[in-house]
Amino acid sequence: MIELKTEQLLPRFPELQINRLSEVSPRRFADAQPRALSAISRLIGMRKGCQTMLLSGLPGVNYEQTVIDLIDECSPDNAALFDLCYAENLRNPTRPIWLKLQPGSGIEFCELIAELLRLLTLHLDAEAVVTRILKKQAQDAKIADYLTLLASHVAQGGGFSHPVLINLLIHHETETPPVIYGRDLSWTSLFGAVNYQTEQGTVYSHHHLLEPGLLREANGGFLVLPLEELLDKPELWFKLRNALETGFLDWSSPNTETSATPFFIPEASPLQVKLILVGDRLTVAEFNLLDREISERIFLRTDLVAELHLEEQYDLFVGLLAGLREQNGLLDFDVSAIKALSRFACRLCEHQEILSIAETQLGSLMQLADGLAREEQSVIVSASHVLTALAEQEYRLNYIVEQSDQGIHDRQVLLQTDGEVIGQINGLSVIEIMGHPYDFGEPVRLTATVHMGDGDVADIERKAELAGHIHAKAMMIIHGYLSNQFGAENPSPLSANLVFEQSYHEIDGDSASLTGLCALLSALAQQPIFQHLAVTGAVDQFGNVQPVGGLNEKIEGFFRICRIHGLSGKQGVIIPASNQLQLILSDEVIEAVTNGLFHIYPVQHVDEAIELLTGCKAGDLDDTHSMYGIIHARLEALTAPPPPRGWLGRLLNL
Repeated sequence: MIELKTEQLLPRFPELQINRLSEVSPRRFADAQPRALSAISRLIGMRKGCQTMLLSGLPGVNYEQTVIDLIDECSPDNAALFDLCYAENLRNPTRPIWLKLQPGSGIEFCELIAELLRLLTLHLDAEAVVTRILKKQAQDAKIADYLTLLASHVAQGGGFSHPVLINLLIHHETETPPVIYGRDLSWTSLFGAVNYQTEQGTVYSHHHLLEPGLLREANGGFLVLPLEELLDKPELWFKLRNALETGFLDWSSPNTETSATPFFIPEASPLQVKLILVGDRLTVAEFNLLDREISERIFLRTDLVAELHLEEQYDLFVGLLAGLREQNGLLDFDVSAIKALSRFACRLCEHQEILSIAETQLGSLMQLADGLAREEQSVIVSASHVLTALAEQEYRLNYIVEQSDQGIHDRQVLLQTDGEVIGQINGLSVIEIMGHPYDFGEPVRLTATVHMGDGDVADIERKAELAGHIHAKAMMIIHGYLSNQFGAENPSPLSANLVFEQSYHEIDGDSASLTGLCALLSALAQQPIFQHLAVTGAVDQFGNVQPVGGLNEKIEGFFRICRIHGLSGKQGVIIPASNQLQLILSDEVIEAVTNGLFHIYPVQHVDEAIELLTGCKAGDLDDTHSMYGIIHARLEALTAPPPPRGWLGRLLNL
């Protein structure tokens, strides 16, 4: 069988035409998001009403900076931007009114209104000021009506609830549309509020006691809200949804019926906001349960991608590293350090041709390596600093692995890495512990026994209710393969038991189906399995080996056990050939493979695995020297009719 070589166990990176990372132009995470850029561009192009977009990402993404960068890339215009002020309703003081102003003109408008009031009070000609105001505000009809009422009100000697006529609620210093990111959301912070004052036992309010809230501040621009915030406070979402649909936001509070001044109701202000909801896929799924109509209500959706293709986008990846370096103010990185970071990025994706661009993990590793370099008073970060940072991180997290290995040292966990045993095989599994970021491989011993029966394969884990649905399906596939191979014409007279030894927790998945099938074939044929090999892989009903996950951790887990027992030079693992691109192994395993102390064998069919595990070819049913031939002959012997008896036996039977 073909054994994988050292160069097949790691990704191959293009040669860089630089000496240091500082020679590369910094790139942003947003530069790797063409899908999101397309969605933002379309969102900006939708000019009517309040539009909503859903941006599905992944944990650890800086959504705020990413959205800002994407919007900046699209260079949105300010056509929907406006300043917003509230003024006393001269017809009904308990109903303050809003006035929409040209963007950036709010302060000047307030000054002109103050000048107008001064002239009107002194009974001087104020027509020039009125004309100037209307010209500045594009002859807005509502402003014109307010100025007319103001002149009439002053002429009649009317008073005001507040000496300053205008409350400039929203003012834009620049003409750039705002991008507001909502955090720690509450009803007041998002929708604003009517505040109150108490004087001599009387509670009252006026237009200067209005608090705008983020939604009004985002008018003419973008409001970015994390879905997690809305999931925690669903009442915010339904209020927000209603405001976006109507295009107006009122001043109601969650407890309107207990309002201190129930008759003070400011006019609902206009909305022209583009809402961007952000969250990872799990949060989006939960949000769909909160609002079952969300899929129909939000048509514009897109995903952030966390991976780049190595061959096509390696330059972009290096540029992203340069951006992280500049952003965090780190020392320079040499080429060896860039390659080490690239290998780490491939490991995160478990793929030799795909690079992770998870900013949090890459940025943290770069900062750790930078700290090590500074401790050594180095002026540049090299691969040794990156690898040391990874080794230190592993040391901080692998105490649980040491606890697991203690059972091997104490001979309490029975695993063999040499010798031969019938019906016993080493499987590979990955341990994932909730609340712990460190997954690790842990070999498991599978055993199979056969006995007279009806051809059924009894899965002990399933009967003990320690197996999940996918594992149960995998066991059924094993039974299907055996039935198809050996029981197509006659039912098998042998039944089998399959068990994961010394396993006391629930298991799931189909990655042990190749392992279980090989153990059963060994038990049926009474052919021993080499214990220096471990197996992982799924199978279909035709015996084709299918890929599995967690391959690197599984291989490293078995290597760790072999090293405890002592490397013999024969030990290794059998993996699905289709998993070869997922191999990004540790330096220890790479060194052992290079020195011929550890071996990795890819297989495409169970027949190949059987030959590696037993030294006996799977062969054909008619070949009595092959594994399948031996099994077939055994089953034939068990199902053959008994030899005919003599006349005396027949007589005694009467």
